[in-house]
This record gives sequence, C-alpha cells and structure tokens, in this order.
Amino acid sequence: MQGDWISMAVTLVVVAAFVAFFGVAMKRARARRRAELTEETPKPRPEGEAVAAEERDDAELTREALGQTLSEVDAEAALPAPTALSKGVAAPEPTPAPEAPSSPAVATDEVLARGLAKTTSSFWGKLSDLFARQPAVDASVLNELEEALLTADVGIGLTTRLLDEVRNGINNRTITQAAQVRATLKARLIEALRAAAVTQDPFAADGARPKVVLFVGVNGVGKTTTIGKIAAQLTGQGKSVVLAAGDTFRAAAAEQLTIWGDRTGAKVVRGDTNTDPASVVFNAVNHAIQVNADVLLADTAGRLHTKSNLMDEIKKVKRAAGKAREGAPDHTWLVVDGTTGQNALQQAREFHQALGLDGVILTKLDGTAKGGVVIAIADALKLPVRYVGVGEKATDLRPFCAETFIAALFGDVHS
Repeated sequence: MQGDWISMAVTLVVVAAFVAFFGVAMKRARARRRAELTEETPKPRPEGEAVAAEERDDAELTREALGQTLSEVDAEAALPAPTALSKGVAAPEPTPAPEAPSSPAVATDEVLARGLAKTTSSFWGKLSDLFARQPAVDASVLNELEEALLTADVGIGLTTRLLDEVRNGINNRTITQAAQVRATLKARLIEALRAAAVTQDPFAADGARPKVVLFVGVNGVGKTTTIGKIAAQLTGQGKSVVLAAGDTFRAAAAEQLTIWGDRTGAKVVRGDTNTDPASVVFNAVNHAIQVNADVLLADTAGRLHTKSNLMDEIKKVKRAAGKAREGAPDHTWLVVDGTTGQNALQQAREFHQALGLDGVILTKLDGTAKGGVVIAIADALKLPVRYVGVGEKATDLRPFCAETFIAALFGDVHS
C-alpha cells in the first residue's frame, strides 16, 4: 500500500514538472513568433488584451504543429483561391470556382443575419470548421455536407441534387477546394429560391382596390401577429389599411387584431364570437371598398391541414371575399412556424392543394436551426416566400429576398 502512494506521488511530481516545462516552452515560442512577425519590440498591452493575444498565439503554435502557417489559416477561413493539396506537392491547374448568380456583393440584412444565427451556426458553422481543417476537399466531405444540409431542413430532394453535383465535381476534378464547394452551394440555393421568386410588389396600386390578402395556417403559427406587423409596415408607407378579424372562434384573436389596429391606425372589422368567419370577411371587403382603402388584410381561424371539413370552411371564406369584390382575394398566403421544420413543408403542400397559395410567410426563424425549410418550400412547391419573421418587433418581419437570405445563411456581411 505504501509503495502505491509513493508511486502516485512520483507520478504527480513528474506531471507537474512536465506542465511547468511545457508552459515555459510555449512562452518562449510565443516570444520567438512575435519577434518573427514584427521588428518592433512589443508594447505592453492591457491585461484583457494580453490574455486574448496569448490565446491567439497558442492557436498559431497549434496550427504550426499541424504544418499550417498563420497566413494559410487566415486564407482558409476566407475560403481563397485553390492552394496546393499538400506541402511540397505541386498544385493542380486551378479551376475557377462556380460564381453565385449575382456578381456584386450583396449587402446583408443585419437584422435577418442575427435572426438566422442559429441556422447559420448549425449549417455553415459546421462546414466552415470542416473546410478550415480540410481546404482541399475530397469525397470525405460529403457525409458532413449532407448532415449540415439535412439538419438545416433544406429538404431531401434539394440535398440529394446538391450532393450529386458536388460529388461529380470532385470526381472529375472541377471541384477540388472548399471555396468551390461554397460557391456551388450558394449558387444552387439562390437558384432554388429564385425559381419561385416574384418581382412585383403584392401591394402595388394597380388593378382593383383594395388589395385583398387572405392569411391562412394552423393554430399557433403567428397569423394574427404577422398581419399586425404587415399593417404597421404598410401604414408606415402611407397606405390605408383595413383588418378583417376572421378568426371568430378565438376571442383573443379579435382583441389582438384590434390592438394592432389601434397601434397602426388601421380600421378593424370584426363580428361576435363564433360568427361565421366568411360573413366577417365579406363585410370587411365591402367596408374597405366604401372607404377606398388600399389594402385589406384578412385573418382566419387556425385550421389543421389534415382535416378536410375545416379546410372546406377556409374555402368558403375565400369565396366570400370574391363575392364582395370580383377577383378577391388577390393573394392567399400561408403562415407557417419555421421551428416545425419539414412539417411546415407538409402544411404548405396541403394548403396549396386546397386553396391555391401564391405565397408563404415563415415565422419564428430566430428560434430555430431549421431555417433551411424556407428553401425546401420554395424548391419543392415553387411557392414564393413573401416574408420571414426573425423577432418580435414589426421591423423583424422582413420582406424576403433570395440573395440577402443566402448571404445571411452563409454568414456573409458586407458594408
């Protein structure tokens, strides 16, 4: 027993001596590294900056131990033009990386970028870590690429096509570097969103007035709040807005819409609890016509997309709008909760089949790492994404743009 204690003590002493020696060696190595990087004598720095500098230096030394210089690591993080596959081996003829469809730098929507932080961290964060370790790519990256795309809920169909393209590029040597994988992903994701894009302002003052927009979706996705935020944006642009409280089965919905009406100056047309929602929407359209309003935003009760009888009621509401003004509604938009991932795609399928949607709004994207479902819906159904919600404020409901969304998803920030 005594011999065991002595052996343990000797081991601890040896370990402590090694740690002390390693610490001294690291400090000397840092000093040599700083001397090589600058001819000036380092100036004293505040304590916090000194600690941060030591951490950076430790990271540099670790990279050097792996055969990487500081400039190479910085270049990898920025995903530069192709470099040699390995030290001492001649690089192959560089192959130009695929360019994203829009050549000028896209100014990132900073509010959107912050709201997509969880998705960005899950999606591009994983891949950037991988590519920093492995800037010259081969087939081994495909599994991690697939995991990142599926985790972000980009969708199986689009993920399969992306993987096939990258795999083919790797096999025929047109893709050899991380920068080329990145460019390929960005270009194809933007294409998927642009395939369903519309350029016309849905609230443009053309055709019959008012513009009538019917909002549908299941319970709890944020329809009423979304309507209120759009009303705030439209009245801020000087448009006159009427709100139809067509969710008559949930008393709080009408009250909530009335609060938004008070905030924005929009007139709210509502009925008694359990009133036929079709009649409320019919009356609201007539009122909007009488007051020559620019826009009517119509709320509806939450309806499970799997219940045919409930979907039939929404169809009745849509027909009522058309009876009040020929051609109404001008738009039928589905509001879905982005945190539900692929379930949001299934909701979009069912509502589109029943009602003929021409737009989708995804809410609560700031609370999920599944923001790629925006792309999945646009790609699978060719439905334009009208807005994405990334926070509580009215300005956190962002009009959708494919380029700015992808820039935010990839963490690209341009001034």
